[in-house]
Amino acid sequence: MSITLTIEPAFSLAYQRYAGFVPGDTLRLYVRTSGPGTGGMFYAIEKDEALTDDAVFDVEGLRFVIRPTDFWYFDGGHLSYNPLYGEYGFHFTNPRLDGN
Repeated sequence: MSITLTIEPAFSLAYQRYAGFVPGDTLRLYVRTSGPGTGGMFYAIEKDEALTDDAVFDVEGLRFVIRPTDFWYFDGGHLSYNPLYGEYGFHFTNPRLDGN
């Protein structure tokens, strides 16, 4: 199974600037919920190592990996960064999750 995900270079560079990640780091993208009873989901990121079945995206020196169990959330998505908002400028969209 494959996954289609666009990660803009600015997204990777901003994580290096604001979160202190450095070229060569592997970062796991995964799905989190926003709390009990809210039902909200969002992407999360943490330093990790790649596993055999992970989808791997190398962008501006960082390696982003996703487990197959999280493909449904990221497939067809777009990770971007808007510098106007500084450390709050990270953005994820996925039209496949809109339900339309």
